[in-house]
Amino acid sequence: MSSSKKIKSALISVFHKDGLDEIIKTLDKQGVQLYSTGGTKTFIEDLGIKVTAVEDITGYPSILGGRVKTLHPKVFGGILSRRDNTSDKEQLDEFEIPELDLVIVDLYPFEATVASGASEQDIIEKIDIGGISLIRAAAKNYKDVVIVPSQDQYKDLLKILVEYDGVTTIDERKVFAAAAFGVSSHYDSAIFNYFNPDVEDMERISLNNGEVLRYGENPHQKATVYKYNNIKEGASLANAKVLQGKALSYNNMLDADAAWKATSDAYHSVTHIENKQAVAVVKHLNPCGLAVTNDIMKSLELAWAGDPISAFGGIIAFTGTVTGEIAEWFAKRFVEIIIAPEFTPEALEIFGKKKNLRLLETPIKNEITGEKLIRSVSGGILVQDEDEGVDTDFKNVTKLEFDATKMELAKFGITACKHLKSNAIAIVTENEDGSFWLTGAGMGQPNRLDSLRHLTMPRFDMKEGVNIESSVVISDAFFPFRDSIEAANEYNVKYIVEPGGSIRDEEVIEACNEFGIAMLFTGKRHFKH
Repeated sequence: MSSSKKIKSALISVFHKDGLDEIIKTLDKQGVQLYSTGGTKTFIEDLGIKVTAVEDITGYPSILGGRVKTLHPKVFGGILSRRDNTSDKEQLDEFEIPELDLVIVDLYPFEATVASGASEQDIIEKIDIGGISLIRAAAKNYKDVVIVPSQDQYKDLLKILVEYDGVTTIDERKVFAAAAFGVSSHYDSAIFNYFNPDVEDMERISLNNGEVLRYGENPHQKATVYKYNNIKEGASLANAKVLQGKALSYNNMLDADAAWKATSDAYHSVTHIENKQAVAVVKHLNPCGLAVTNDIMKSLELAWAGDPISAFGGIIAFTGTVTGEIAEWFAKRFVEIIIAPEFTPEALEIFGKKKNLRLLETPIKNEITGEKLIRSVSGGILVQDEDEGVDTDFKNVTKLEFDATKMELAKFGITACKHLKSNAIAIVTENEDGSFWLTGAGMGQPNRLDSLRHLTMPRFDMKEGVNIESSVVISDAFFPFRDSIEAANEYNVKYIVEPGGSIRDEEVIEACNEFGIAMLFTGKRHFKH
């Protein structure tokens, strides 16, 4: 048996028809017998090309509202028959089943339908049965049949048709088959996950559309980003539009995602400011600046002032339109990436002078998206829910009542703190005009006292106009000892928010009472490694 096969017949049944016309015209010129169904058959006939209806082979029309079109032995027999098997050949002749050498099929857009927010019935109707069966059958019989399972393979097929007159090698057919099983397994994973959104001990992870990144965490490491297909438009940093700049690296993607989430969460956490604008400055996954005001330039200036040294070479994210004025502000400042929902033409022109600066365009993150966080460990993976939203039930635990006017500032502080990594401490301040900003941050230390004393507090000496006594200190987890309270008292901290839950809560509360500090328990941790 020769491993090379000439395509003589083709079954074409697709949902998406973009890019199909050139393939059909080429097949027709090469004398290939075409078979088709429904809308695809009409599409082929509109090209002025002769095509045989599948129902003329099967003797059955499309039934059940189109649910059954190709599910018939005369279709699958023509696909699955082994060309070198005498018995198979005799049965094809006996039952008048035509051999099918090429199958072009794509699947109903299940993921896109889910992402669109369609009704359950509409989603169920987009579970493809005939198409998935055709793909698996043709892929199984790759020794004799070419399977084209999606638009992604149209270009490869056309090249073979044009350059080799429709003659394929077994290696080429095997490559198409591998792609086909990739399509079918991904499709089934998407359906499984739709039916099992809350099953904790089973997960189907299937990723397509990989894009090779500039490099990994270090230049000697390779890295790829994969994009989910079922996320609603505008709710994904991975799908941000890259407007300019050099290729993104693994670290760039992580930092950009951290900045996008921090600024989006800050935006959603503040409700008292009209026409609010949030800006985040992120360095090495940690916000070193975060602000929400009613003016985008002021938010930028406050966010940058949070830690202007660390802001150098950082990632900046906006929730509003970046204008030419903002672009000019960056003229003598070095940053790696700027993220925003929109850039004005003037801004793009000015930024265009910085060829290496990356500009990413994407809407702000929805408050709740329901995404999973996935992380590898040796021999397996860890999967958890994203830490989304700041639904907090504040509980005053000290003799001194927490100032009611600072509750929203506390909520903003929790948002800021939850984006800092490991033993995080955040200090947030409200200005006289009602704007909020992150005025101190400590993170990444093995113990909470070091985060509080050595990283965060000294920065207040560098800032003018920051009143420590009216600011709020936030901890992402409980204070395990009173020593942290003692350190806070040295800087005249008067308001502290922490989750509570330590066996030494009473000791910590007693220290607050001793120093005249008001403390809130939230009952909810936001710890991040």
